Amino acid sequence: MPYRRPPVPALGGGWNLRPTGDPVGISSRTVGAYAATFDGGPTILLEIHRVPHHPVCVCYPFGAHDLAVGLTLPDPAPSEQALASRLLRELVPALFAADPHCRRVVAAPAEDDSPAQLTLEAAGFRRVTEADLPGGTVVLFTAEPPAVMRVSTALDDMPH
Repeated sequence: MPYRRPPVPALGGGWNLRPTGDPVGISSRTVGAYAATFDGGPTILLEIHRVPHHPVCVCYPFGAHDLAVGLTLPDPAPSEQALASRLLRELVPALFAADPHCRRVVAAPAEDDSPAQLTLEAAGFRRVTEADLPGGTVVLFTAEPPAVMRVSTALDDMPH
């Protein structure tokens, strides 16, 4: 699969998103690393990966343009979780707008990372499944654009 850097999302509404450089050991061709702040508040570290080049690719039948996000909160306090949820609610539509071929944004926090899981749920991500990766067990969460969410998966709705 060819390497393509993930799209740079355009956030507004008081958010400041600045590149932080490339995380150690991760190819700059497949990831974007950012620091996000809201009106000068605490910094949330954010990584955006192309799923085909991320360990989560073994968890589901991914699309070539699917994206994986990872957040690092400065503090798992409820106020930080609320801020991170707000960031994700802004970020996901911006990612879909930046790459119209993206059909899914996923996140895979550790199974014992309750603050991250609550943050994702509050941001509108859906819990899908658990998966065993080389680094441990994760919980897969997804967010999809409205056009994908409206497609019925009921057998009666499938063409015959």
